[in-house]
Amino acid sequence: MSLDRVSDVLRVVIAEEVLPTFGRLAPTDIEHKPTASDPEDVVSRVDRAVEARLGPALRALLPNSQVVGEEAAHADPRVLGSLDAEGPVWVIDPIDGTRNFVRGEPSFGVMIALVTDRRTRAAWIALPARDELFVAEGGGGAWLNDQRLRVRTPIETARPRGSIYTKYMPEPLKNAVIDRAHARYEPAPASGSAAIEYTDLLQGRKDFVVYHRLLPWDHLPGALLLEEAGGSARLANGARYVPAHRTGPLVLAAQPRLGERVRRWLSSPGNGSGDLA
Repeated sequence: MSLDRVSDVLRVVIAEEVLPTFGRLAPTDIEHKPTASDPEDVVSRVDRAVEARLGPALRALLPNSQVVGEEAAHADPRVLGSLDAEGPVWVIDPIDGTRNFVRGEPSFGVMIALVTDRRTRAAWIALPARDELFVAEGGGGAWLNDQRLRVRTPIETARPRGSIYTKYMPEPLKNAVIDRAHARYEPAPASGSAAIEYTDLLQGRKDFVVYHRLLPWDHLPGALLLEEAGGSARLANGARYVPAHRTGPLVLAAQPRLGERVRRWLSSPGNGSGDLA
């Protein structure tokens, strides 16, 4: 299966479904899809159209493959069970950062991962508003618009620049993380899109990011890209992130040594009582 063929499919779907509608959505094109963890979540007709186009096209490229799409999994969580199988599974985030997209803001992306035998083997992140396509192959490296990509090693500072997402953490864990990271870093604005967070790490706009809720479509593509470009994606206990993981904390860093440093913060004694192991 050629990485370029997937990239071609992705470019066509973005050109036909995403770019013509960006900044032009009507109120009737947007729906609320509240969940227990995110009562303000939204979905657009473009999310559904992109997933409906990508799913069959990707299956056609790889016989006997399955698809886990964000919207399909929202409608039927049993879809996630496909990730426990040994065969190939495509994971699709049709529009990552939907709130930004429906507001006409450029901080959104389209993401795909290919999982085989419960390991991420390839990844794609497209940023349509920036005309950027990131591609990675497990063990084969990472690329940005066909140019080999390596993370920009951050200058070591006392206070690296990053974002810590605590929204979905249980209260004891949230308090522990806030306490242990206090005054150790320079907070950077949150983008509201995992596609943007990962590519900001890849391009040196952030040094690290910490997440807790690990929806596979949000993190499988970016984690592989980050690692193949020389960065680090590890749980707070040091374990490598894999598709089976659903909760963190997950520490993403542009440089492995910085990832270790952030993990030490989160494991250090403090006033908080949450268990990060």
